[in-house]
Amino acid sequence: MMYYYFVGIGGIGMSGLARYFHAHGSAVSGYDRTASPLTSSLQELGISICTSANGLEIDADFKAWLALTARAERAVIRTPAVPENFQILQAARQVHCPVLKRSELLGKLTRNHPTLAVAGTHGKTTTSALLAHLMMGRPEGCRAFIGGVLSAQESNVIWSEGAQWTVVEADEFDRSFLELDPTHAVITSADLDHLDIYGDAREFHQGLRDFAKRVSGTLFLEESIDIPQLNGLRYGIVEVEERAHSLHIAAIRPRVLDGWLVADVAMNQTIHPAVQFPMPGRHNVLNALAAVALATEAGADFADCLARLRSFSGIERRFAYHIRESHGVYIDDYAHHPTELKAAISAARMHHPGKEITGVFQPHLFSRTRDHMVEFGQALALLDRVFLLPVYPAREEPIPGIDSQALFENIPHPLKHLIESHQIFDNLKEHPPEVLLSLGAGDIDRVVKPLAKWLREDPSRFKHST
Repeated sequence: MMYYYFVGIGGIGMSGLARYFHAHGSAVSGYDRTASPLTSSLQELGISICTSANGLEIDADFKAWLALTARAERAVIRTPAVPENFQILQAARQVHCPVLKRSELLGKLTRNHPTLAVAGTHGKTTTSALLAHLMMGRPEGCRAFIGGVLSAQESNVIWSEGAQWTVVEADEFDRSFLELDPTHAVITSADLDHLDIYGDAREFHQGLRDFAKRVSGTLFLEESIDIPQLNGLRYGIVEVEERAHSLHIAAIRPRVLDGWLVADVAMNQTIHPAVQFPMPGRHNVLNALAAVALATEAGADFADCLARLRSFSGIERRFAYHIRESHGVYIDDYAHHPTELKAAISAARMHHPGKEITGVFQPHLFSRTRDHMVEFGQALALLDRVFLLPVYPAREEPIPGIDSQALFENIPHPLKHLIESHQIFDNLKEHPPEVLLSLGAGDIDRVVKPLAKWLREDPSRFKHST
């Protein structure tokens, strides 16, 4: 039996791997600084998890695991968000216990197995989830490791025992995607991000080219990606049918029909009219096209994939409706990059025309806030009213001069408010929304359910339309 100790087991990617290895006969334990719904769900499976910020308690738990596994095959798995000098990692190295990054474990798991990988700055989780849903429509199913919780399965990992194909997210952070050797892959977008890792655009683009070299089969690229020496089959959205045939797969004239986003879809000289897409926004049309392209490359039937899109039930925190009533709407989204903010706001306007859009945004990472200060301001100015929260630091130390006050001053908008998390409810009482968006990748998710409950309790907490 193999013994694994996951450091940062509550992370979305780490928890999925922990769940999978536990189900397949490995002994799994782990540590995370704070308890969460994900750690609780793992503990319910019988996985032992230490959740503490006390150094002595952390040390005692890990030493007990080392003693238990002294004569066994074992490894410590770490997320890149955990610093190299963290006490568990130091203790493991002192006794020559192997320490692997999460991406290395995922690479070992998928090596020499047919793999579909989804890379790109935006859309990885939605595209991977849609792809897994399409592949699960095949008799043999698939196994998939998703960076979000699938609404239907209430899990971030799914598998069929007879699966041939594995679906994974190819994460550019820390160059993790270079641990993968995909059969087929897609790059959904190439907007600059993680410049704390890459330094500049040239190195970021080189990272994408290096990933592309690891793909043994077909690489798909969203049509607007323009990086020298990065080539692949293109997909995209077009407004006229004639342009569709220059792409491998295209959505023609996306429009809202009876509350749903529909488009004609063209591939291999065949056009399927009025295909219904399961998630709002043109960006999610692109994500669905990428998923269909990969699924068909893996042998799925094109028409079956288009039909199966309708039954996709969504992902938590990806344009997730919590209230969708005539008197008001509340949507939660993981958007944490200017391009993602623009996409989420655009989707809200497309599906709720004429309504005032209020956003509560929590910036994620000091470095990302610094690198995209102006772009964040421009994106947030697309809202009708902005509530800005403090920066969520995650793995980072503060950067002098970079905080929410600096970002606030860069939002060219008169209706903006700089607030703390505990002030959200009072501010919404003072300025009731018509359509409310909560946005960000930090711990803003902890306010989503309480906020939805509070809004449901009294319809007058939404602004009455005039």
